Amino acid sequence: MSVPTDPFELLHYNMVRAHQTYTTGYDVIVKHLADPPTNDLKNFLGYCEAWGISIVHHHDTEEATVFPFLNTKMDFGHEQEQHKAVHAFLDSFLEQIKAAQADPSKFDAASLLELTESSKDAMFTHFSEEVVHIEADKLREAQFTAQDCKSMVANMEKHAKANGDPFLVVPFMRSHTPPEYKDVWPAMPWVLRKVVIPYMLARRYAGYWKYSPYPV
Repeated sequence: MSVPTDPFELLHYNMVRAHQTYTTGYDVIVKHLADPPTNDLKNFLGYCEAWGISIVHHHDTEEATVFPFLNTKMDFGHEQEQHKAVHAFLDSFLEQIKAAQADPSKFDAASLLELTESSKDAMFTHFSEEVVHIEADKLREAQFTAQDCKSMVANMEKHAKANGDPFLVVPFMRSHTPPEYKDVWPAMPWVLRKVVIPYMLARRYAGYWKYSPYPV
């Protein structure tokens, strides 16, 4: 798989890839909540926490860098309202996860499953609508320039790298990136992909990633 060379396609390309990691994680969590791994609860709860924190980090990055840029010539108020609904769910989800991490007797798989499934429409609708709104043609129609798009994506990537828990967010992202994109998304030096992430960042919570669909 190759990275788009058209600057107007970069935002859409990155968002599609990111959203896919979260939808894949959602499916993993729902599957295991229906048949919870009670003999490995610490790692499963850690995986759930990494999923939730990764989405929060993604949305924080959008609100700090992407939406302010796009709102100069477009209207992303709808997406920002959608974030509020998704975050209301994530706040409740992470609260239950952290309570169970502190006291495993508080783990209630049925309650978490009901909460998670009830959020699916709001979350998945947001993911699908947002990527339509940022298609290359729409950015051109709004009269952004190629340099505008390059700068915005660079700022987005800079903010994402400087914020968030690298021991949770980065291994989650890498272990939910399909093999065909491993070498190209997200853009990073070889030493990070092959050495730092798998042998340093991913090791702190190595047990979490057994629930991931792909190797770190």
